[in-house]
Amino acid sequence: MRNNLVSSLQFGGSPGNAPTASGWPSYYLEEYVGMAQVFQTQVLNLVVEGVFDRFPDLRLALVEGGWTWLPSLMWRIDKDWKGLRREVPWNTRVPSAYIREQMRLSLQPMDAPAEPKHLLQIIEHLGSEDLLMFSTDYPHWHFAEPEQALPVGLSPDLRRKILRDNARAWYRL
Repeated sequence: MRNNLVSSLQFGGSPGNAPTASGWPSYYLEEYVGMAQVFQTQVLNLVVEGVFDRFPDLRLALVEGGWTWLPSLMWRIDKDWKGLRREVPWNTRVPSAYIREQMRLSLQPMDAPAEPKHLLQIIEHLGSEDLLMFSTDYPHWHFAEPEQALPVGLSPDLRRKILRDNARAWYRL
């Protein structure tokens, strides 16, 4: 923060503890699909433990962890925080505000519903056009070709934000 840098969080590595509530995954499919749960747990932990209150200038990029899970997580954290905020008095804002103001997410991998209009609804439910930054997830085997990496039906303004403006603003380029 002193040097105005963005921290990045990516799933993977060799943790000492099992990454899922049911232990170590037996198959890569289980590990890969469960990655969204790990990201959700990390986002929840960063917010409720007061990391963003302690470091109000912290900017965090969540990369290669998906993002379609984020609206429901924000709804649930906000709902439960309203009744349990006495447990986390250091949280001075509603939890989704920390996420929208201090986190950004890479576009890929995109767990998209089959119907493009439903993906656009998920983007709308994020509550901010600033959260997503373009990525293709190349060179992974499941990467999206650049021409297929963007959701279909984006407005020209949102397309420009995802392709360029959001990352430029986040990384202060």
